[in-house]
Amino acid sequence: MNKTALPAILLSSTLAAFFVSADPAGGGSAPDPKKDPRRTYSTNGWELVWSDEFNSPTPFGYLENWRHEVGFLRNHEPQYYTSNRVENLRIEDGILIFTARKEKWPNPKYKDRHLGGWYRQREFAAYTSADLQSLRTFHYGRVEIRAQMPGGQGAWPALWFLGDALRKPKDGPEYFNWPACGEIDLVEIWGNNPTRVAACLHTARRGPEPGEKKYKPNELHKVTGGGEYRANKPGAEPWNGFHTYTLDWYEDRMYFFYDGRLYGDVDLSRSDWPDGQNPFRKPMFMIMNLALGGYGNKLVDEDTVDEKTGKTIPAAKFPMEMKVDWVRHFVNQKPD
Repeated sequence: MNKTALPAILLSSTLAAFFVSADPAGGGSAPDPKKDPRRTYSTNGWELVWSDEFNSPTPFGYLENWRHEVGFLRNHEPQYYTSNRVENLRIEDGILIFTARKEKWPNPKYKDRHLGGWYRQREFAAYTSADLQSLRTFHYGRVEIRAQMPGGQGAWPALWFLGDALRKPKDGPEYFNWPACGEIDLVEIWGNNPTRVAACLHTARRGPEPGEKKYKPNELHKVTGGGEYRANKPGAEPWNGFHTYTLDWYEDRMYFFYDGRLYGDVDLSRSDWPDGQNPFRKPMFMIMNLALGGYGNKLVDEDTVDEKTGKTIPAAKFPMEMKVDWVRHFVNQKPD
């Protein structure tokens, strides 16, 4: 769930560069990463250390392991994230259900249409949804999520991670703002292209320098890897039943799988800072949310003809739902 909007063409070309093989230095003495056995999905050697199966008999049972993020949060998105509201998030029959709705909702942070940040300029939201942040952190291992995504125009579901440095005291040495904290997008799906499963890593080119008073995240933002998978075969679509999204996280690389099919392979050394730090070798927390809009995925309330392309943009259909069956964390008992 990128906090900085990258043009789709730029993002695609940037990610493509990470999958172009180059001859290793030294005449081919380095191992070929494409022959790494970790690129093949396997359950051997993985031990479950934590899970949330969402089997609570109460609709808000998820609060044992998660907490709400509330309000207008990112990317100038139109939805307002609510808390403790079954209309937007609930457990039902062992499934965690995120629901985006078209409804008028007051913004308690509203100040003035011309003053303050964008999230203070909206007196009301036209849409509501839900966003959860994990209480626990994850650091290496396998993280798997079984989920069913919405597939309609305007939907923007995401399962992703941010560095726990973002939750540290802002005046302390361990705190880093985005993107220096690091971001792992296990999966993002845009409703105008609902069979494209996309992963991405975001960080900064460096951390704040000593005495640097104002950190400018957008100027330092860097995409260091990712991948995508076209799940367009009948029955394989993300919105057609439940599918499993897997992140295998090692100290040197990350691998992304969709129902056991590799769609991302990232060399984490690409994210090393000049001082040797790397946000992807530190603990991270998970976020699950159902956003709206993003990357040409226009949100319209009635069929609309795009002035540039002449194509009809279909009206978004509400309510939209993202369903999560379980979240599981494994450790590798037989590291390669």
